[in-house]
Amino acid sequence: MINGFNQLLNAAVSGATGAVVSKVFTGLGVDIEKIANQSTGSSSDSTNALINALLASGAGSTGIGAALRMIQNLQQGLGYGAAPEEPTFTKAIVKDDYTTSDTKDWRIKITGPPELMTGQILQPIVNTQNSMLFPFTPTVILGSTANYSNISPVHTNHPFYAYENSQIQDITITGEFFSENETDAKYWVACLHFLRTMTKMYYGKSDNLGSPPPVCRLNGYGKHVFNDIPVLISNFTTDMPADVDYIQCDIGNETTFVPTQSIITVTLIPNYARSTQSQFSLEKFAKGGFINTGEGFV
Repeated sequence: MINGFNQLLNAAVSGATGAVVSKVFTGLGVDIEKIANQSTGSSSDSTNALINALLASGAGSTGIGAALRMIQNLQQGLGYGAAPEEPTFTKAIVKDDYTTSDTKDWRIKITGPPELMTGQILQPIVNTQNSMLFPFTPTVILGSTANYSNISPVHTNHPFYAYENSQIQDITITGEFFSENETDAKYWVACLHFLRTMTKMYYGKSDNLGSPPPVCRLNGYGKHVFNDIPVLISNFTTDMPADVDYIQCDIGNETTFVPTQSIITVTLIPNYARSTQSQFSLEKFAKGGFINTGEGFV
């Protein structure tokens, strides 16, 4: 059959007479008939569709063009009725309720002291175990440094390094917050108020007058990553973009407007008590022996 098309093409290019072209079509019809007689099953469906395409509009170009496309499909293993698969989409639905009782919840969270988790504004934080929870996976940057002093005696080829101390670098967490409903908006306000509270000292008429900002706890990604790490919130930032919508929420008798999308960045300083550091053992740390203690080393 393909040979018949090739003959037709050559005849057309060489300016053949109508008789020659008619002969080519006759031979082409014989080829099609042979294929139809030998075809069974799904291949028969493909052949019948090919014949119908050839016979459409007589011997016009419309039928020939459709047949040529079908031949190419058959050469590529695409039979009758072949079509691209319908695309499937998975819709991400954010839970209306942030609360969780799953002890294996591995999401990043910063836990504050329970005595400060009071009032209507912080109630969403109370519902997530007194913790500011990052609902979507944030970007976390952490590191550790060993400090050495450089000793360079005269008439030596290489300096000597004396160990001074080790230091855990600040931990930076950057996460997106989306407010799709009033519950999300209230949680965003609670997170903002939580960070404001955790970066202030006990001053003026506070009960613990003169005390510094409280120590929080960082957990996330399992006990071998962040496990009850005592941290101080040294800095936080958030954006309130001009190119997003704002959603209304009512807290108490006050109306508040919250961006539907924003980014919150928190900088944490790991802060271990002296009594905790005195119990440190490098051998125990190497074995992962501190993961079930009150303060996880990092």
